[in-house]
Amino acid sequence: MQNSKIISKMKKLMAMAEGSANENESMTAARQLQVLLAKHNISMSELDTPEEDKEEIESSYESHKCRPWKRVVAISIAKLYFCDMYFCRLGNGKSNYFFVGTETNRTFAMQIFKMVVSSIEKESRKQSKEIYGKEDSSFVNSFWTGAMHRISQRCSTMVEEAKRGEIVDDNGTNLPALVSIYEENNRRITEFLSPVTLKTSTA
Repeated sequence: MQNSKIISKMKKLMAMAEGSANENESMTAARQLQVLLAKHNISMSELDTPEEDKEEIESSYESHKCRPWKRVVAISIAKLYFCDMYFCRLGNGKSNYFFVGTETNRTFAMQIFKMVVSSIEKESRKQSKEIYGKEDSSFVNSFWTGAMHRISQRCSTMVEEAKRGEIVDDNGTNLPALVSIYEENNRRITEFLSPVTLKTSTA
């Protein structure tokens, strides 16, 4: 299946990016994968596939510590990769983070989310030890919050650039504007979530 091939290629690129030590390198990898995923979504939209035969919208989840900064990072990355995200508290200091979208889109989103979170946590500990000689909780929390705002800002910018047709592939070619693809995925995700009662809040 075509989506299996694209996911396999994504995992190879992710493996190459796993050693990224900071947020900037992680977001560079995120942009490279955005181009790959954008091309996949464009090709899927051009197949003129009947609604019932399209790649299904479903949800997958992972458990993480229940931290507000992680939730903002998760929703920002989900939106970048044509998905949506909601979470459910488990009551033991953890939450289930649900990514909603097609298999290909949510696989990309979840993998990038894990990579970015890991890089933020590693870099916060590293810089804290360099500055204070230990893991200073106040510094680490401030680092997480700053990284959260920066990731959210960069993802939002990347989405707007994609919608305006400003994504450039490896050959220097601009991809077409992705407004209709974002809108179509949002429509299908909204339909999928319609039976689910969700409480929304502003981060």
